[in-house]
Amino acid sequence: MKVLLIEDDAAIAELLRQSLTAQHYLVEVAADGQEGWDLAEAFAYDLILLDLMLPKLNGIHFCQRLRHEGDRRSQLLNHSTPILLMTAEDVSSHRVAGLDAGADDYIVKPFALDELLARVRALLRRGSVERSPLLQWGQLQLDPSACQASYNSQPFHLSSKEYSLLELFLRHPQRIFSHGTLVEQLWALENTPTENAVRAQIKGLRKRLKEVGVEDWLETVYGLGYRLKESGGVRDATEVEKGEVVSSEQPALPQPHPSPINTFWEEYRSQYCDRLSIIEQAIAALQTQTLSETLRQQAQREAHTLKGSLGLFNLDDASELSRQLEQLLKTDPLGPLQQAQLAALVSRLRQSIEQPLPQTASKPTARLVSSNASSPSFVLLQRSQLLLVDDDAQLLNIVQAMLQPWGFQIVLLSRAQQFWGTLEEVKPDLLLLDIEMSEVNGIDLCQAIRNDSRWDDLPILMISANNEDETIQRVFMAGADDYVSKPIRTAELVARVIRRLEHAMVVKKLRGLEQ
Repeated sequence: MKVLLIEDDAAIAELLRQSLTAQHYLVEVAADGQEGWDLAEAFAYDLILLDLMLPKLNGIHFCQRLRHEGDRRSQLLNHSTPILLMTAEDVSSHRVAGLDAGADDYIVKPFALDELLARVRALLRRGSVERSPLLQWGQLQLDPSACQASYNSQPFHLSSKEYSLLELFLRHPQRIFSHGTLVEQLWALENTPTENAVRAQIKGLRKRLKEVGVEDWLETVYGLGYRLKESGGVRDATEVEKGEVVSSEQPALPQPHPSPINTFWEEYRSQYCDRLSIIEQAIAALQTQTLSETLRQQAQREAHTLKGSLGLFNLDDASELSRQLEQLLKTDPLGPLQQAQLAALVSRLRQSIEQPLPQTASKPTARLVSSNASSPSFVLLQRSQLLLVDDDAQLLNIVQAMLQPWGFQIVLLSRAQQFWGTLEEVKPDLLLLDIEMSEVNGIDLCQAIRNDSRWDDLPILMISANNEDETIQRVFMAGADDYVSKPIRTAELVARVIRRLEHAMVVKKLRGLEQ
């Protein structure tokens, strides 16, 4: 899949480029809106990742122009390409403007890379396959644009379902597909097959490929599903020409992103200091009553950029200080009180940027599961069924994307009014419940669950963007077992889910012994 990344912050652009490349996307980067437009006119892309605040041509105008000219010129490349808009403005009017301009989705800076990648995958799943790359495993090739399979350059026939299965495995070489996931990806709801029927399709595909000489390409992972074997190496068309092979390590586990945050920070710290210097110049000019409107607006833009960028380097305090600076710089008039506040904020921000970068937490979940992946308890965990309840369908899809690679059976519910019926039907092993929902308060719902003796042992994990101590205390008083704050980090979420499931298994065993 080919992605056009348009971002004027060089550090963030490189961080995103490497993160996307690590997920086997082909990424081209543009540093301003006009350069991005030139690339979009010249080359076809599967997705455009677009910053809102860009020099020369901003994100809103880029979207409007691409969609409008696409309506007039049907041959215009990328006129229907999905656009993911990135913005540091968590304001409803900005989001509405972006979506109305033609963007398909948006994400607010600072964001978690896991969330960004999940949104990219979601948009690509919705997109067309007309520009899909040539896929290859050894001498086995698949051309999605022509719907043609070949081995040793000799075409061979596959049924529609066999072709879809093969394409899915080749597109996602690092992923384990459970029966449920295969059904979700390849079958319509009204034609849902049995598990035996799915196995029969897999068996038929293996037999057909063996007839043309392809053997030992698909691996059955006990208790989890199927995955493509590593030895063939999956490539896209560009990589085949270069002779590069994309390999995978421990494909059963979500891989930590290899982006060297500390290295990026040390390389680009001076650029962020330069941005801060412009804000300092504006404050100095304000104190001598020589601040021009041009310098003031430039300082606002720099504070805006810092707000969105610093959080990606785990400098959350610095990001918050930048947000406060941006808001203060918009105040009119800027009196003595505001001048003093600006001076104090910029001093604290300077100190924060000059401090050593906070060390990011390692990925203990990956090591934990890796060392116990063959244990019976781990297999049971992988078969666990999770019920996710949130009126934000977008968040449900993101959380599902975070958890699915671990093999969990996941049920999504966006209507709280249907909760009790769904709970009775699904009988989940764990419940993930958002606190803030329009139809019902998650804490009240948690209390109601705990008051029902049938569900007093059900592990409940609450999700909220509210990190206040009072809210967290209410969560646990309502009977929840754990709490995850937004933005959700994949490693933390998986660790908490596994911990609650393991605890529930231990409690169940102990009660069995007592009886």
